[in-house]
Amino acid sequence: MFQRHFVTEVRKVEEMERRLRLITGEAEKELEPETDDSPFGDFSLGTSNRIDMGQLDHQLEEMERELTQHNVNLDVLRRNYNELVELRHVLTNDNYFFEQEAGATDEEESFLWDAESRGGLGPKLGFVTGIVSKSKTMNFERVLWRAMRGNLFMRHTPTDEALPDLATGELEEKEVFIIFYQGQRSKDKAEKICESFGATTYPCPELPKERRDLLGQVETRIADLNVVLQRSLDQRRRLLETAAPHMKAWKTKITQEMGIYHMMNLCNYDTGRKCLIAEGWCPKRDIDGVLSALRAADRRSDATVSSVVNLLKTREEPPTFFRTNKFTASFQGIVDAYGIARYREVNPGVYTIITFPFMFGIMFGDIGHGLLMFLFALTLILKEEQLLRGKLHEMLEMCFSGRYLLLLMAICSIFCGFIYNECFAVPLNLFGSRWVFYGDSTTAEWDGSSIAYPFGVDPVWKGARNELTFYNSLKMKMSVIFGVTQMMFGIILSFLNGLYFNKPYNIYFEFIPQVCFMMSTFGYMCFLIFLKWCTNFIEQGRVAPYLLNVMIDMFLKPTNLPEENKLFPGQLEIQWVLILIAFVSVPLMLFPKPFLLRRDHNKGYKALPDHHSDDDAGDHEEEFEFGEVLIHQVIHTIEFVLGAISNTASYLRLWALSLAHSELSTVFWDRVLVLTFEMGAHYSFVLPFIGFGLWAGATFGVLLVMESLSAFLHALRLHWVEFQNKFYAGDGYQFTPFSYAALLNPTEGST
Repeated sequence: MFQRHFVTEVRKVEEMERRLRLITGEAEKELEPETDDSPFGDFSLGTSNRIDMGQLDHQLEEMERELTQHNVNLDVLRRNYNELVELRHVLTNDNYFFEQEAGATDEEESFLWDAESRGGLGPKLGFVTGIVSKSKTMNFERVLWRAMRGNLFMRHTPTDEALPDLATGELEEKEVFIIFYQGQRSKDKAEKICESFGATTYPCPELPKERRDLLGQVETRIADLNVVLQRSLDQRRRLLETAAPHMKAWKTKITQEMGIYHMMNLCNYDTGRKCLIAEGWCPKRDIDGVLSALRAADRRSDATVSSVVNLLKTREEPPTFFRTNKFTASFQGIVDAYGIARYREVNPGVYTIITFPFMFGIMFGDIGHGLLMFLFALTLILKEEQLLRGKLHEMLEMCFSGRYLLLLMAICSIFCGFIYNECFAVPLNLFGSRWVFYGDSTTAEWDGSSIAYPFGVDPVWKGARNELTFYNSLKMKMSVIFGVTQMMFGIILSFLNGLYFNKPYNIYFEFIPQVCFMMSTFGYMCFLIFLKWCTNFIEQGRVAPYLLNVMIDMFLKPTNLPEENKLFPGQLEIQWVLILIAFVSVPLMLFPKPFLLRRDHNKGYKALPDHHSDDDAGDHEEEFEFGEVLIHQVIHTIEFVLGAISNTASYLRLWALSLAHSELSTVFWDRVLVLTFEMGAHYSFVLPFIGFGLWAGATFGVLLVMESLSAFLHALRLHWVEFQNKFYAGDGYQFTPFSYAALLNPTEGST
């Protein structure tokens, strides 16, 4: 199983890839790329298919050899050139020192170095000159002074240009130095210290005439080296320009060959019959396409024996594959981040296309903010082709990959903004308010209209004294209704899973009791919410009851129904029935399924596996452990019962984030923008501009960035934890077909 018969070919292709990577790197440094996403040149699969791998290997080998030789020669030439430039600086500065500062003639300088001309006045003076990094000069001078105990004379001066380091080639500031000493021991110390500090010493004649002659020779050699360097660079550039148009096609061909040999190594190779035997998965609708491709390959290769395809029966769990496009890929990615769907399991990605943006819109509902997000997403979509060709920043790339998700989120935010009647925290009186103020009254009265505000909240509620109470009640009840609806939808999807996988026990003893439990508790609470909205308590002459108290008393005081909690006739009797249904549902979820599974096992019935098995576990049955099954069912029942309460409470985050978004918008509008405009009328006309800038910055940074990210994460949690755990196992594995597109563009999602 672990034998790989094409190791030699893989290593050969890897060597070609290394050579191409070397050549491409040199070309990117030397040449200007033609496009932003290049390494150079155009390519197509057809172009790459016409490339012969043997010729390409030979061509890359020759090109690598030539390029390596060019690089070695250029390194030698550059080092010689840099040394000559440093020597020119040394000679120039030494001349300046001797002629300008010492002011000595040729005869006077000879007096310094020649002991005979000095008449035996002492030993001959010597000197060491060279060049050192400017950052090391101070320490260099200090060490020399201490090592030679002050028996030296040193001068240093900076060069008039930055010089490349001889080892690394990086430009750095340097200084020319000259050290005078007496005696051989002082000379040895000075040379060792120069070597330890990385200083480069150069020979310098003692007499001015000799220095001038040497400087002229150095200038001539520098000019000659400049010519040789330029010719070498031109020759190297021509070599890279010849290869540049083909690099992308070469890279494509090498990547394809590497992928092919990798897949061939996964196959069984029959050395006797010289054939490959491959086992794999293929979507059923693509079988005809695979057969057509194999027939076409047989014709093109003039194969004497055609390829054979057999459909095999296996006990292994197939991989999961969903066909997506650029619109649905981001929604499917949200689901896949939680877990890959089991084979043939209900895919929540389809429903996430609607539910995820809508949950986001409930928390981010504002016409103005949603419109800004809509324009941003629309810009990403309209400039899609242009942005795909360039390299994007990490944050912008994340937004671009979810551009259609952002578009739907923005549309749902605008829709919920119309429901809340908020545009940058300002209400819109589009249809005329149904409440009026008479005289100096601070309390609005109904104008007698037969219908309420046609769409959304009446604008008069914004700014009213009881605004917060009204919006809290509305948004809290909306959150509970949408939460219970989505959880019930998840339970219904579990019924579809049980029906498809032929799991009757999951239907009878999980789906039905779960529906009964949810509808008898939180479904009843949603019914009371709608009933309260539809009842005119003013006409009845009493105060509307608090539904929270009704639900609490329903379980804590089941035999007593206070008059203030009564909403409809027969309410007490119906609540008794609902409590009974809720309590009976729990043991139905807990006990029957494990005992029935044990009975089936004892009778020899084979149950379908609940999840895919390992690769080597497909030929034997899993052992039935009644204790394990019972414990699993107990955990599942407790999780559902407690989760029904906690999950419903978790949906209140829709209310909390919507309220926080609205209040922040109001604060930024009233306390920043409006306040500065009012102050500008009395103090300075500049204040409104400052206030608008602060308001725009706060709106973008806090509301459009931080609040949108917070709402996105909370919507993600509601789908993963509260919705998907009702039906979604997410324990499958992804179908990853062999694809040239995936090999050439590994960062792009498959469609």
